[in-house]
Amino acid sequence: MNPALYARGNPHEVWRAMREAGPVHHQVARTGAEHWAVVGYDAGRQVMHDWKVFTSTRGALLREDDNSAPYPGAGKMPVLTDPSRHTELRRAVAQLFTPRAVEKLGALAGEVAGSLLAELRARGGGDFVTDVAARFPLAVQAEILGIPPEDIPVIMEATGRSVDEADHGASGHHDVMTYFLKALGTRRGEAGRDLVGTLLAARAGGLPLSDEEIVLTCDNIVVAASQTVQHALNGGLLALLEHPAAWSALREGRVGVDSAIDELLRWTAPATHVMRTAVRDTELAGTPIRAGDAVAVWIPSANRDAAAFADPDTLVLDRAPNAHLSLGAGMHFCLGSALVRVLLRALLTDLISADTSLALAGPPVWQSTWAVNGMRSLPVTVVPA
Repeated sequence: MNPALYARGNPHEVWRAMREAGPVHHQVARTGAEHWAVVGYDAGRQVMHDWKVFTSTRGALLREDDNSAPYPGAGKMPVLTDPSRHTELRRAVAQLFTPRAVEKLGALAGEVAGSLLAELRARGGGDFVTDVAARFPLAVQAEILGIPPEDIPVIMEATGRSVDEADHGASGHHDVMTYFLKALGTRRGEAGRDLVGTLLAARAGGLPLSDEEIVLTCDNIVVAASQTVQHALNGGLLALLEHPAAWSALREGRVGVDSAIDELLRWTAPATHVMRTAVRDTELAGTPIRAGDAVAVWIPSANRDAAAFADPDTLVLDRAPNAHLSLGAGMHFCLGSALVRVLLRALLTDLISADTSLALAGPPVWQSTWAVNGMRSLPVTVVPA
């Protein structure tokens, strides 16, 4: 949990050494906060699936101070609920992410990807993080999220701060929630086809849903919608540029885009970890866990477990099967997983079909956070294909 460790990118050498010693390890932060670090695939998948033993209602991300302290928003937003409340909240917004709804966004995703990449190419290069990846997800999803075009930069900046370790993301989440609280104030009694309207319609239909729960759910979904895709795009492009043979195979059609997307998700793992709390004494991979203990699944480590993936430290774009944990597992499997893939496909398709390519123009600058695998900068230049 040292933020500086992540400023160099994922500490895979640390996780590899831990996996070799065992799948579960007791950890104590500098402040004395304790948790169990789950670095193995099978144990991690068990924690993510077994919500009856490992609850989400006491926090989803590790804290440096005290992981057992009351967690803001617990039990009131999808990421911090278990069934049956989780099922109710998920069902309330599911219509925004149906295959039909996602299919409608496919064409728009292609247009936005093409526009952003055309701007980058016209300048001869730039910073892929700020010029493309940070702008792309919200530009495509703004309408269903209820964000007018003029407000996209405001929300984009706030969601970026939501994963900043400087203040544990508090200021970013605060600004997102304030935005949707104001939006809720103007929409009383008005259903609609965007996020706030859909939640209001669910409440009108009989779902017990407070204003606080609506605002918290909006924060949950908007931050996830922005950050998951952004970091998958940044990490995915870096992986391809650092593995030219794989990039050539994808451009030449020797590897399918859909399988490549899953491998890039395994490789990048946008969320570094998810935390659960044991609700009773139990055992995990032979390790006794006490009721109240924080248990963190380190997703990039699970995705590189040789017991689950052959040659895990090699980028294999046509890897099959590929049951990575990057989009979660069990009840908390990413609600927008289909949309994540549509967005990644749109941008990859444009990169593949272009008559020019991209190359690194300098080293990436990673964020100092244990929450996401994020980059602050990824300088690229345009080169002949």
